[in-house]
Amino acid sequence: MTWGLGGGGVVLGLAIIFLTWGTGWGWAGAALMSFSPMIAARIASRRVDGAEMRPAMRRYGNRLAAIMVVYFLVLMGALALYERGLTAGSLGYLVALAPAVPLVAVFIIMGRLLHEETDEFLRDVTRTAFIWSGGLTLCEATVWGFLETFGKVPHVWMWAVPVAFFAQLGLTGPLAARKYR
Repeated sequence: MTWGLGGGGVVLGLAIIFLTWGTGWGWAGAALMSFSPMIAARIASRRVDGAEMRPAMRRYGNRLAAIMVVYFLVLMGALALYERGLTAGSLGYLVALAPAVPLVAVFIIMGRLLHEETDEFLRDVTRTAFIWSGGLTLCEATVWGFLETFGKVPHVWMWAVPVAFFAQLGLTGPLAARKYR
């Protein structure tokens, strides 16, 4: 049920974005696509018998959820100001940097998780997943950067690098835990 909620929200969000491209309704699709997996995961964690969440992980989840809401709101506001042509001059730098602040906070929140987690096993698995994801992301950025320099691939904006890190973290977490089975 919860997997359907998360996956269905992503699909429905993408459909809304596709169908309303260029209108003011794309934000609704982006919100649905962004937050439905998070909500589904939180529901699932409460419904699984015997799956009590550790305090550090609960705080991490709460902090992450809150900062992602802030990020979404700041990003939508910055994009609205940009689309209305209100980002000229010095104000443009502040508006352009505003969405980066919550994303930088996500990395601080991740560091706090490592600091607050008292279970050495979980801390080691989390640290391993972070290292693998970071290493993969740096390798991809290096290879893509050289291909781009030589005109072999299109330009990719730098904000895509943390997106790649987080996408790979979803893969490296289970792989890091797997070595202990």
